[in-house]
Amino acid sequence: MEKKSISATMLVIFIAIFCAIIGICFSSFVYPKTKIEVKKVSIMANEKVTVYADEKLTKTANELKLSNMELGLKPATGELDSESQIPSTINDEGTSEGYYATVYVKATSGFKIVVKNIQIETKKDQIEANEQRKNIFISIKDIKNSTKDLNDDVIEIASFENVNETLKLTFYIWLGSLAEDALEGSKINFTLDFELI
Repeated sequence: MEKKSISATMLVIFIAIFCAIIGICFSSFVYPKTKIEVKKVSIMANEKVTVYADEKLTKTANELKLSNMELGLKPATGELDSESQIPSTINDEGTSEGYYATVYVKATSGFKIVVKNIQIETKKDQIEANEQRKNIFISIKDIKNSTKDLNDDVIEIASFENVNETLKLTFYIWLGSLAEDALEGSKINFTLDFELI
């Protein structure tokens, strides 16, 4: 009886080790090739607009410091807010299904924020991946009508006039629920251009 329980225990341990090795191999070799990432969001700004990375306005920002998304982007599962068009699962609280990043903006003139230079790097079909730009979204927290997809080559997401104080802007980037497998393994890059109005 004792021999049977020892061999059963050994079998369970062996199976657990085997499953762990398969899981580690998958996460190390297979998953990174299918992960969808926003690699870089560059920032360009007119000389009358300064974009800072910190609240104390000591470091100018050349790119967004995106939140950590270890598992990459997946289609958002949250319900769309009827006003903002942002899914309920997209936020800046560390539990988001999308990226978020905050910058602080000082300006001496009215300006608009334009998305341009959109690139999707993929080892799959480039045409199909580019067609999925309609399912990649960007928005600015609490800024009305700023939710836009990246389908066009140049997209204005917001404009600001009579700027008298430092603006805190939190950007959200996510995949829509209709996103398809054509984006699997893609690296997404684009530029935010702060242009004068």
